[in-house]
Amino acid sequence: MERLFTVEFGPSRSKRFDKAVAEARRLARECTEVEPGRYRARFVLGTDSAAYTGLARLLGQVRHWRATEVCEGDEPVSAYHAKEMAWCASSQLKSYGACRFRFVYGVFPRCSLCPLFDAERAIRDVLGENPPAATVLEITLGPRLRALLQGEVPPQLAEGSDPDSEVPDFVPEGWAEPRGNEPPG
Repeated sequence: MERLFTVEFGPSRSKRFDKAVAEARRLARECTEVEPGRYRARFVLGTDSAAYTGLARLLGQVRHWRATEVCEGDEPVSAYHAKEMAWCASSQLKSYGACRFRFVYGVFPRCSLCPLFDAERAIRDVLGENPPAATVLEITLGPRLRALLQGEVPPQLAEGSDPDSEVPDFVPEGWAEPRGNEPPG
């Protein structure tokens, strides 16, 4: 169930490069300088949400850099999908202790990278064998809306009570012209 993700990044002229190196050293299981200015951070992903959070935080900082490469084992993967997978898995582990994501709309690309992904459960979800539990939506009407529905006018809406709440029948002349750089309409 454990998978090894490797993030290689740098060198970079970014002002945030030193912060990214410090984050990699703090969050990764192992962080080494493979050549001057180029770092390799390794994350072992299993059931520890902190490892997923660390990977997501590092990728959030370095995934846009040209020299950033992300691999699962020896295979290169999308840095974007790896970051999305890491945030999702971290959230699922913190909330439920396992992946409880529903696949009623199909399997997302990030899920193919995830060590928590259960293909059999996903297939059952897609085929409709595991329908989601019924969702109960309760709408509570406020006192003003209840009064209006009963034909009563709440005191806040009575005529003359609040001139700011009145809406004119036409646009006043002072509102017709756009001001400064505002586009018309």
